[in-house]
Amino acid sequence: MSEESLLPVRREREMTRTHSVLWSAILVATVLDVLTTMVGLERGLREGNAVVAAAIDALGLPGLWLVKFAAMVWLVGGWALLSDRDAAIFLALFAVVTVATVVANTATLLGVALQ
Repeated sequence: MSEESLLPVRREREMTRTHSVLWSAILVATVLDVLTTMVGLERGLREGNAVVAAAIDALGLPGLWLVKFAAMVWLVGGWALLSDRDAAIFLALFAVVTVATVVANTATLLGVALQ
């Protein structure tokens, strides 16, 4: 068995226009998610995501950053490995969830009940 066969096939990932737009939305939404979460925690609110709450309970604010970093690593890995079409779907789903989280966080901070 040659040494080359043990290494994964590496291909260059091109940043399509769709991917660029989705990455921009994800990065802005992630920053807003972190900021609104930090404001909520400062105001005495509890984190709604069980994984993030456990990380914050165990590590404090660095736990929040750790979870967000891990999510970004997972996202970059998926984007790099998937086809252009599947990567766009993957990014779009992540963007939708992150934007929805920001909307929920903002509504909570403003005292608006989401049904």
